[in-house]
Amino acid sequence: MKRFPPILVIVDEEPIRFVSLIESYPYHSIGEFPMKKRFVTVPAAILALSLSAVPTFAAGASPEAPLTRGQFFSQVAEHLKLAPADESIAHPADVSADSPYAAPIRALIERHILDGYPDGTFRPDQPITKQEAGYVLARFLGFADGDALDRLQAKFGVSLGDSALVPSAAARQAIQASLANDAKVVEWLEQSYAKQAELKSFRFSMDQSMAIRLKGGLPVPGSVAVSVYSEAAFDLEKGMHMTTSMKMPSIPDAPQTMEMEQFFVPEGVFMKMPDPTGSGAAKWYNASKLMPYTFEQLIDLQKNGASMNAALLNKLFFYRDLGVKEVDGASKRTIEVNGKIHDFESIMKALGSVVQDKNLLGTLPDAADLARMSLSMNGTMVFDESTKLIDRMDLSLSIGYPATDTMPLEGMDMEIAAEYKAYNEQVDIKLPDEAKNAPELPGIGGGALPELPATPEGETPNGDKPAN
Repeated sequence: MKRFPPILVIVDEEPIRFVSLIESYPYHSIGEFPMKKRFVTVPAAILALSLSAVPTFAAGASPEAPLTRGQFFSQVAEHLKLAPADESIAHPADVSADSPYAAPIRALIERHILDGYPDGTFRPDQPITKQEAGYVLARFLGFADGDALDRLQAKFGVSLGDSALVPSAAARQAIQASLANDAKVVEWLEQSYAKQAELKSFRFSMDQSMAIRLKGGLPVPGSVAVSVYSEAAFDLEKGMHMTTSMKMPSIPDAPQTMEMEQFFVPEGVFMKMPDPTGSGAAKWYNASKLMPYTFEQLIDLQKNGASMNAALLNKLFFYRDLGVKEVDGASKRTIEVNGKIHDFESIMKALGSVVQDKNLLGTLPDAADLARMSLSMNGTMVFDESTKLIDRMDLSLSIGYPATDTMPLEGMDMEIAAEYKAYNEQVDIKLPDEAKNAPELPGIGGGALPELPATPEGETPNGDKPAN
């Protein structure tokens, strides 16, 4: 089934198009940007994972004694049962291999929680400040550093003490309150995932607002605002029919509003949209080449959804039960999710353990492409208490991309509100006759899109002079 909306697909040597991995509609061409490797992000749906951690803490600090940085890092790593797995991660210059803080610090470096000081040191014996401790906790939860202390206080009632330094007892309470999952919530979510995996059909509507941050040198503004409203019907055997209204006010020379209709069916992906060659008339196009996967492969992903969630227990997200309320005579449970993915490579490997069709994984990117890519997710999901199926979700997503010559994006911020209904009810999905013989979408194999302006010799793609 469709869970959370996928984010982005970029295909080798093709013009970049912002598309949904399942919905597969193009937002707008932003020009040519040569890609060295194929790059496909993970659907955000499979990122709603469970975490089960038993809190344990480093010994040796009295309740009121200020913690050192090393002691705090150890408490966090032990609480989450984190251990270093990447042997290529070297020990910091001021942390010896036999230090009791060596393994916790390496584990937090692997998760991109710790960066250290500009001189390469981590100073494990230096007292940790409230701000530093707040940054560590907030980075696990997907909060921005600048909002760390305020959001920890507002969401979890976390206080790291009244002084600039952090007492041991305050640190212990903060870790327990913010980086924890209720075992009953985790069990409940696992049951919900299993129920979702059994679905044959459903309907949904979704509001998405996106701020796409681009690197310099592209023929569009540095930040592109896009809002999308979609309604869709999904059937496991027939496919999906979707109507979409998209607004793109900040993209020059693009229509301010675009209405589209799409079928994702066994025959392929077909879209009715304004003619991109200039007439503006709505026409059907075959957009199947946008998809790196076949219909059968993606349906296989949906069928294996519960197995994927089980394989992806990566201690990445933290869930809180916000309680059950009566709504129109039905009991509804709200669950809050907070977390951040710092390393997509492990998720891709986990997918390989549960997907039967290994050809489906042929487009997965190399580790180098994913090393610094991140995705934070914060929001709520509302479930029907009796069926354990999702009714609504409201999420904030923030995606960060590594700064490389082959990546035109700096990041993307998304607000998503979705409602789901009509589970296992009759759904009629039939591809119109006029779509069956539709031409390929221009720029996806026929026709060309405008190229980026040439980069002047001696300058980088963003216009900066290279370092000597």
